[in-house]
Amino acid sequence: MEGKYYIEFLRDLLSLDDAVRTEAADRVQDFANLLTETQARAAGDLIAMLSPHEESRVALEALLHALTDLDGCGKLGGVDLSPLGEIPESAIHAEHRAYMEEFAPRIARST
Repeated sequence: MEGKYYIEFLRDLLSLDDAVRTEAADRVQDFANLLTETQARAAGDLIAMLSPHEESRVALEALLHALTDLDGCGKLGGVDLSPLGEIPESAIHAEHRAYMEEFAPRIARST
């Protein structure tokens, strides 16, 4: 993926606006196959690190889904998913459970 657009995407993931963060995470499905291995690993690590601190239920779901999109195209291999284990149980709602169950073995392996 072209560097300019990749940096814009990373900035959007770090936005103070939860709608911007959500939209950025949702875009991963559109370009996951275009990411280099390094870009995918950096984005995946950032998403995993941001997830425990996400206050918006919708944005958290989008972040977790973005990790699934990376996984679906084989680009989640080098990502450290251990930060997902820091998501407070009170923040994990019905829409997040399937993602957390899917990633549980990798979270445990990373810790």
